[in-house]
Amino acid sequence: MELSRRALLVGGTLALLAPRRLYAQSALEREHRPLIEAPSLSEDPSAVPLQVSVNHPMEPDHFIRSIEIRLDNDPVPYKGRFVFTPSNGAAAIAFHMRSGAGGLLKATAECSRHGRFTATKEIRVAEGGCAGPPDTTRDRLGNPRIRLPESIKAGVVVQVRAKVDHNSYTGLILKNGTYVREAPEFYVKQMLVFLDDHKISEFQMTSAVSANPLIRFSLKTMRSGTLRVVFVNNEGQRWEATQPLRVT
Repeated sequence: MELSRRALLVGGTLALLAPRRLYAQSALEREHRPLIEAPSLSEDPSAVPLQVSVNHPMEPDHFIRSIEIRLDNDPVPYKGRFVFTPSNGAAAIAFHMRSGAGGLLKATAECSRHGRFTATKEIRVAEGGCAGPPDTTRDRLGNPRIRLPESIKAGVVVQVRAKVDHNSYTGLILKNGTYVREAPEFYVKQMLVFLDDHKISEFQMTSAVSANPLIRFSLKTMRSGTLRVVFVNNEGQRWEATQPLRVT
């Protein structure tokens, strides 16, 4: 009888604790879950607009380290890994991507304290975004540029736009319903962001990123300096753009 009463008390205590644990877990999920913004149906599969962000503090000891994006149905499933620091002020990335088949897009955010959290969104595209004859013209490569807001105040988070002229092709073609490789890949592989000599971000991309990539990201403007963006392609070519950052 005593054993039964004890079991009942323990069971009751666990039952009372369960909602608290569920609430804490759901609050943690809400704080870390990525927000995916993309059209449910995209008519141009070679340039699907995508934005992923996490509404989470970016403090030195507690911040979102990275966002990884993939779409397993695609011939080039891995879309990129975007690494942040507290100097970004917000974990957010926007660009255009290729998709050959659509499906369940996955975004995984890694927190410096609490691990990894994944969100998904179903997208549909016309077939063939990861295939097609490549544009092998290379006389228009480069011309990197940065765009900042005209007026910047100290301590605010602003959106930065960085762009480079560069072809992007997967080297795949669709033949009899199957993707086969016809040529090597050619794409912008990496984008590095610095304020003076301080590294802000590193964005690691694949041939699934659209041609002439325009990358939008956040920056917390704590001081004036020189904002520098370095683009590197998969053949090791580099292009660099700088822009004065004047904080008022």
